Amino acid sequence: MDIIKEQGYRESMERIVLPYIEERKTEGFFDGFDGKHLHYVFYKCDNPQRIVVIVHGFTESTEKYREMIWYFLKSGSDVYLYDQRCHGKSERLVENKTLTHVDRFEDYVKDFEIFTEKIVPKNMPLMLYSHSMGGAVAALYLQKHPDIYQKAVFSSPMIAPERGGFPKFTAKAICKTAMIFGKAKKKMFIAGDYPGKEEFETSCATSFERFSFYERLKRVTPELQNYSPTYGWTYESLKVTDKILKKGEPEKIKIPVLLFNAELDNMVRKQEQTAFANRLKNCNFITVKNAKHEIFFSTDDIMNDYVNRIIDFFA
Repeated sequence: MDIIKEQGYRESMERIVLPYIEERKTEGFFDGFDGKHLHYVFYKCDNPQRIVVIVHGFTESTEKYREMIWYFLKSGSDVYLYDQRCHGKSERLVENKTLTHVDRFEDYVKDFEIFTEKIVPKNMPLMLYSHSMGGAVAALYLQKHPDIYQKAVFSSPMIAPERGGFPKFTAKAICKTAMIFGKAKKKMFIAGDYPGKEEFETSCATSFERFSFYERLKRVTPELQNYSPTYGWTYESLKVTDKILKKGEPEKIKIPVLLFNAELDNMVRKQEQTAFANRLKNCNFITVKNAKHEIFFSTDDIMNDYVNRIIDFFA
């Protein structure tokens, strides 16, 4: 499959990709496990052979995956995705829309269970594509429901987050102390405020064109401006590794898995990704050279291989 090239990227997205996917788009809301209103989007392929469900990462939204949606549609897949709680157009748990919070990481999994059960049809093979925090959600879901999806892609999955130089015990203790003093929904002390304009040099992307296209949209769309974690979110993210790697849990996932690790990733840890992959029954672990955390915002040479590996895997 031909990818959207960096040269002329904005024009290609605005004149070709966006009109195509918008014409096939339906959106709505569903109730999460506790009644929170969560936004979802469905894209209808002309001649679908399968369904791809996308689970986005920390501080992201459905809007960030428009290029990937194009590839899935053009390769014969209906596409379903949703804004996880406290993200995008979904209901917030804190007043400040730039903060991302969750009471328990399991809440994400419960929402995804409802989305899969009630929103996603089962009339075609189901494929799962997840990124970063979404990878943690997908892993926990598949360990509980190993027979719903036929294949799964984990792109830079957050089996374990980076800890900003702190040992895990220290990071958890800092968060727990803050939570005891009523700061669970307050911004983590090492996190900054949304700057109004994010810089490419400090981003998780290697393609300036792909990064800039979404950054411009985020800058003028308040519901897309998630930026910093709360103490509560950080504490829950530090606990998730033990849940995913608990004895006997990864072994429950028997479907074919494609796991991408980004060589230059400074957001999630490779050691735990490797440990997870080694315990899966059927996993192809790929390290993507010269890629940062957001592999789907990489340069053309990386994207060409990345996209076509995924399309071939799902097909």
